[in-house]
Amino acid sequence: MNRLPWAPLNAGVFLIILGGVILLSFFNIGATLATAFPLIFAFFGAWMIVEAFVVPPTNAYSPPRSMILVWGALTATLGVLWYVGATSIGLLPIALVVVLIIVGISGVGYSFMRASPGPPKTSTS
Repeated sequence: MNRLPWAPLNAGVFLIILGGVILLSFFNIGATLATAFPLIFAFFGAWMIVEAFVVPPTNAYSPPRSMILVWGALTATLGVLWYVGATSIGLLPIALVVVLIIVGISGVGYSFMRASPGPPKTSTS
């Protein structure tokens, strides 16, 4: 299987997202220029989350999938919070609480996923 270079792939996807969202904002289709930049962050973060599951690591020195997933989630979360703050400041505390609940649920899920039954420990006394 051919190794996929991550840097040109991510740069290309970022430029496609950047150009597409700014083009839509110029024509006022779904976004204004003030809300275009938060949407760029949100969409690129979503791309990184998808990339963490779809694109396999290229070699032993590649970042682990969990790192790509967390950076994508962080970028998308900041983009969504920025978008909510730019469009409706009154909903920002609710969006922040929802993000905290999602982070808590994912932390519990990650801990259950990492938990594995180990061999029984023998007493040394």
